[in-house]
Amino acid sequence: MKKNKGMKIYKQRKKKRGASSQIGSILGTCAVVFGAGIFGYYVIAVPMAKVFRTMNSEPEVMVSDSVLDEELPVITEAVTTRYKTSLDGLEIEKTGDSEQKAVTTVIVTENDTIVTSIPAVTVPVTTEYAAEAQPVPSPSASPSPAPQAVVKGGCVYLSASDISSIDALSARLSSVKDCTSVAIPLKVTGGELNYDSQVNSARLSGAVSSDISLGDIVNAVTEKGLVPVASISTVADNIYPVTYKKAAYQFEDGYTGEWLDNKAEAGGKPWLSPFSPIAQDYLCALVDEITSAGIKSVICTDNYFPPFREKDLGYIGEIVKSPERYKGLTNLVNMLSQSAAANGGKVMLEVSASDIINSSAEVFHPEEFGTMSLVVNVNMDDFGGESLHSVLDKIKGKTGSMKVVPCVSAGGDSASVTGTLKSMGYDLYMIR
Repeated sequence: MKKNKGMKIYKQRKKKRGASSQIGSILGTCAVVFGAGIFGYYVIAVPMAKVFRTMNSEPEVMVSDSVLDEELPVITEAVTTRYKTSLDGLEIEKTGDSEQKAVTTVIVTENDTIVTSIPAVTVPVTTEYAAEAQPVPSPSASPSPAPQAVVKGGCVYLSASDISSIDALSARLSSVKDCTSVAIPLKVTGGELNYDSQVNSARLSGAVSSDISLGDIVNAVTEKGLVPVASISTVADNIYPVTYKKAAYQFEDGYTGEWLDNKAEAGGKPWLSPFSPIAQDYLCALVDEITSAGIKSVICTDNYFPPFREKDLGYIGEIVKSPERYKGLTNLVNMLSQSAAANGGKVMLEVSASDIINSSAEVFHPEEFGTMSLVVNVNMDDFGGESLHSVLDKIKGKTGSMKVVPCVSAGGDSASVTGTLKSMGYDLYMIR
């Protein structure tokens, strides 16, 4: 008889879950959570956000894409483009010229694009630079306006001694009557600079002969209610090319060196050459410095070639023998004009009245200068008792489109000269 061993109990060994099974479980959980988030965002959050935005914003006028520009109202719009950059919180806003045109504005946000009409407004041209989170500067006195280029009235030429010091300049300015401006000889024949130029090559060449700054000169003149005008000698310079030899006329053979106007042992001197890029750069740097300081009109004087002898022409070569060598002078003056214009200034060309009438001024080619002002230097001693009116009448038919500015050496009869110039209709004139 078999024994009853009772019910057998089987134990099931728990199997360990593999890594793949665990990853699947985690991914499934994430999918559920993500789906719930998407559902909550689009079903609940987005509609609620639009409701609150509609409640808190001003109503927008929608413009259908199908509306043609011609059907939109014509209004005045200041075209504004705003650029933002995260660099130190800098914000740059530029506003363009106002113009008559149909206006729409497209606003692109994170969630939608809105096309709206813009009310009429005229905004002047400005460029603003605003740095966010920057301290606001304390109020300060407004700077005096920069002097403008001379447009009308009388201008008195000062002498080098008049600007030998600020005291001398102030005293001279106090005696100026019935004029709107003064012409200041900042660079004179020979090459000296009558102010403390900061052009490095000018200082190294020894051309600087004064410690008066341009700022002091401008302040002294404007404090008297006058406009400063600069006068600079261009190529009649015997100082700068001593140090910077390539700024002078060179011998054509390429190795003899710079040309001198006499033998060295007899005191011969080099001259600035209008053909030299070094000379051009130097004079442009001076004009840039002067106009940057607030002197907006610059008279260019001494625009002529040295008194070359026939053998000198042979030494220097075709550059000075060519019948078109005058272009070296005219091109230089136009370069200086461009330098002045970059700072809101202008150049005026000075030429002797006698040289214009006698056709001996090589620089005088009005077709090369457009509407540049022409300062006609009239020395009445050159005309043997002829009237100023007669001299200027002879000039009129020769100046093309250039505006004539008479500059008269009046002696002690300035009142009579001024009366004649006004009666002839000159709105700008100069008295030496």
